[in-house]
Amino acid sequence: MSKQYNTSEQSEEQQKTRERIIAAASKVLAEKGYDATTLREISREAQSAPGLVHYYFGGKDQLLVEALQAAGRHFHQRMQHLVQHVSGDQALDAVLTQLYERVGQEPEVYRLRYESFSLGLHNPVIAPGVRERLAQRREEIGEVMAKVLENPQRTEGAKRSSLDPTILAALLLSLFDGLALQKILDPTFDLDAWHCKRF
Repeated sequence: MSKQYNTSEQSEEQQKTRERIIAAASKVLAEKGYDATTLREISREAQSAPGLVHYYFGGKDQLLVEALQAAGRHFHQRMQHLVQHVSGDQALDAVLTQLYERVGQEPEVYRLRYESFSLGLHNPVIAPGVRERLAQRREEIGEVMAKVLENPQRTEGAKRSSLDPTILAALLLSLFDGLALQKILDPTFDLDAWHCKRF
């Protein structure tokens, strides 16, 4: 019985260590970029032994994928909450507001995304994780768009057959990423004007 308790305790401790390393990697990679970040810096930020990064993730490539997936899971939980708790006529505004606010509140998430996009074009370890996360984002936004399109007041005057939530999701994802990139690269870019006049 003591052995089972120790195994369970060790497993919980290992999970906490993994999460600490992923959080540290997200922070350091977003601040310094992939090429300038070392595993030693990530270990230092995570307050863990340098060998643990290799033990849990094998290297920086897989660690970037894990950091991207962790950020995605966090965002997905927010989106699910919106889909479940916001009425159809308010869902689009709620999603757009949340995405707008996220650029200012969590720019490191976007920096990590853009870093992964660039690396995913040429790195066979990172590319599948980036593709998977993009597909998940389209699906999440598509769920919200489907809910919005179910509301006849919101789509009044539009042909229902011509509105495909999947296509709208892909377009909105491109729009959100493009606006966030402009704001991160050019702090003088007036994202507030877009938010106020979006529709």
